Amino acid sequence: MKIALLHRHTAKDIKQTNAAFPYLAKKGMDVLTFKKFNRIGKMKWIKSFLWIIYAPFLVEGKGYDVIYCDDSFPFYAGLVKHFCPKSKVVLRLGDIHLLYYIQGWKYRLLHKLEKWSWRKVDRIIAISKTMAEYLREEVKTPVDVVFDPVDPKDFKCDAEAESKNIIMFHGTLTKNKGLDIILEAARKLPDYEFVIVGDGEDCERLAKNKPDNVFMSGWIKPEQLKWHLNIADIGLAIRSKNPGNEFVVTSPWLQYGVMGIPCIVSRRRVFEDMDYPYQYSNIHDLVFWINYLIEHKDAKFGEKWQKYILKKHDAKKVAYQIWAILEKEGGK
Repeated sequence: MKIALLHRHTAKDIKQTNAAFPYLAKKGMDVLTFKKFNRIGKMKWIKSFLWIIYAPFLVEGKGYDVIYCDDSFPFYAGLVKHFCPKSKVVLRLGDIHLLYYIQGWKYRLLHKLEKWSWRKVDRIIAISKTMAEYLREEVKTPVDVVFDPVDPKDFKCDAEAESKNIIMFHGTLTKNKGLDIILEAARKLPDYEFVIVGDGEDCERLAKNKPDNVFMSGWIKPEQLKWHLNIADIGLAIRSKNPGNEFVVTSPWLQYGVMGIPCIVSRRRVFEDMDYPYQYSNIHDLVFWINYLIEHKDAKFGEKWQKYILKKHDAKKVAYQIWAILEKEGGK
């Protein structure tokens, strides 16, 4: 089979959005991307919208049996199928991208085009059961569930950290995430240390308002992340209330979890469906779970979910599941 993988991000950066990518690439496929793509800044948005037009030209007339669209940016997968009707087009939705950008009548209008794209492709891979249920209500395109991956070897840390009641958040610091709740929790829990790892548009404002028991490290290299996570007693995986987040477990939850660190998450449908207990809706919930998990460190709550993540989300297993879908489509 001749298979192409399409993604806006460069081959070096794809792993940050799909940890299974290196294992997929080893199976043998053409990886077609922008040669340069900066994930931060105005050019990101310009290039993202250019991707809708550019992606079909990368594969048109090349005779691919299967075109795997690993990037969930909207619309382009339908155009790829339109220009390559003889190829099987498989779209993996890492999130429902359009919901992050617009709401109301603008969303309803563009969602019609989004659904057209979903109908055009031959198969969709959803990253959660919650997302699959949503998609099956929207379109009749076949939908498979392959969970969001994390690579355990990227977060294996042999060094043992001394327990110091440290609560950690890591990720991009944006206003829509509502990260002020971390500062509020820190004020209510002055005996605990809070660490915020990352950078972004909201970094300066948060730094000005933080109490003394909050430390902000700034941006760190992805390969150094496991050493920072290793010192945490509890992780925080905070997302905005945007409806697009209802379907995504998020990378921080996977990363803390695969290291056996208990993680508290903002309440979402995807976690309700898997009966995950450590969710918060408000500051009172968050403070309760922080106190609970600190007081019950010996209960090994993190190890329970570590086993779950290794079973369901291991990047190598996920890659084989995706590859099996691509082979099946190509064999039709």
